[in-house]
Amino acid sequence: MASRKAPPKYPEDHCNPLNVDLNAPPINPEIDKIVSELANPQGRKRIPGLAVVVRKDNEIVHLNCYGYANLETGAKVRLDTVFDLGSLSKQFTAVAILQLVINNKLSLQDPLSKFFKGFPRYADAITIEDLIHHTSGLPDYSAIYVQSRRAEEDWYDKVMATKNDWYPQMLTGKKEITNKDVLKWIATQTLLPRPPKTEYEYCNSGYVVLAEIVARVAKRRLGEYLKEDLFEGLGMHDTYVFDETSLFSPRARQVVNHARCYNRMSGGHFVPVGYTPLNFITGDGNFHSTIVDLAKWERNLHELEFNPVADLLWKPGKVRSRKKQNYGAGWKLLRDKHETEVEVDGKPVMMKYERRADYHRGTWLGWRNFIARASRWPVPKPGRKVNRKTVESLAIVVLSNSRFGHEQFTTCRIAQEISRVYWKRNNIMRQLNCEV
Repeated sequence: MASRKAPPKYPEDHCNPLNVDLNAPPINPEIDKIVSELANPQGRKRIPGLAVVVRKDNEIVHLNCYGYANLETGAKVRLDTVFDLGSLSKQFTAVAILQLVINNKLSLQDPLSKFFKGFPRYADAITIEDLIHHTSGLPDYSAIYVQSRRAEEDWYDKVMATKNDWYPQMLTGKKEITNKDVLKWIATQTLLPRPPKTEYEYCNSGYVVLAEIVARVAKRRLGEYLKEDLFEGLGMHDTYVFDETSLFSPRARQVVNHARCYNRMSGGHFVPVGYTPLNFITGDGNFHSTIVDLAKWERNLHELEFNPVADLLWKPGKVRSRKKQNYGAGWKLLRDKHETEVEVDGKPVMMKYERRADYHRGTWLGWRNFIARASRWPVPKPGRKVNRKTVESLAIVVLSNSRFGHEQFTTCRIAQEISRVYWKRNNIMRQLNCEV
C-alpha cells in the first residue's frame, strides 16, 4: 500500500525546520507494514489513502504516504496532498486565542457578554476559558440544527451515504450556514442544558464562538489572523481556514492538491462524500493542511516543550467540584507516574517516571485524522526542575481521507501501533482510547 514510486519533486522550502530532504524523506519499513495491515487488511489494489509522520526526540524518523487521494482519477496521496483536519483544527483556534491573551488583548476570564451584546444573561457567566475547556454548558450547534427543524434527525447519515463530487470550490448557489448563523442560533437558546463550569461536555459551539472572538478582537477573520501571525512564520504554506469567503481558482494548490473524501459502505466499496450545509463553519473545524505542514507545527510544539507559554495549551480545565478535566486547549490529556526497572551501572534499579500524552482526533464526513504527542522523564528530586536531557519524546500524526469502516478509529490505532515500534515499555500511548 505504500507509495513505492518516486514522488514528484517537493517544492523547495526555505523555511523547513524538519531537517529532512522532502524529496527523499526517512521511511521505516516496519511502519509501512503497520499502516498497510490496519488500513488495508484485504490487500486491495486501490483504496483511499493516508499520510504519516513520526518524530522521535529531535529527529523525524518516518514520513510517508499511502493509497489514493482520488480513487476516480488515480491520484495518489503525496506529501503536499491537502486534508480536511476536522477537530484537529481546535488546537489552532485555541492558539489564536492564547496569542491574544499573551499580548494582553483579552483575558481568559472575559465573559461572552463582553463580545456579544445580544446573548442571553448566561453570557455573563461563561468565560473564554470555559469555551476552550468545553465547560461552557452551551448546546452543540448540530443539535440546534436538528431541534429547530432546519434538518432531519438523520441528515448526517444521509450525507454519508450520498455520492457527491463537492470540494473545494464550494459555491453551490445554496444558502450555506456560517459562523454568524451559529451565533444567532446560540442566542436563541434562552436556557442552557446545564450551568457553566459544572461539567465537561465536548462542544463544537464553543470553538465557533472562539473563532468569532478572534475576529472581533484582532479585526481580522480567524484564517487571516493565523496565516499572518502563525502559519507563514512556521513555513506552513499549505494550511488555511476554509470559510464562505474562500474562493480558489480551478488550478490553485488548494484545489489541485486536495484529497477527495470517502465513506466505506457496508458492502466494502468507497463512496465519495463531501457536501453539507455546515461546511462553512469554522473554529471547531474546517482547517485544511498537509502532513508536512503538520510536521512543522508539531516540531514547533516540541521546541516549546516545558515552556510556560506553551503549557497553556496543555493546562487541564476545572469544574466547580475542583475536579480536573482531561482536556486542554484543543488537546485531550493523559498524565501519570510510572515505576519501572532500569539498569544503572550494571545493576537493576527501580526508577519513577512521569509521563504525559496530548492527543486529539479529527473527524468530519470521511476524514479521519489523529495526532498524538508523548513525553516521559525521570521524576526529579524535590525542588528540582526536569532535566531536559533526560526527556524522551515521541510524536505521531496520521491523516486519512476515508472512514475505513473498522470498529476502532483506524488512524488512532495506527498511531498506537507505531508507538510500540519506538517505545516497547513504559509507553503511555498504549492508553489512548481508539474506540470510534
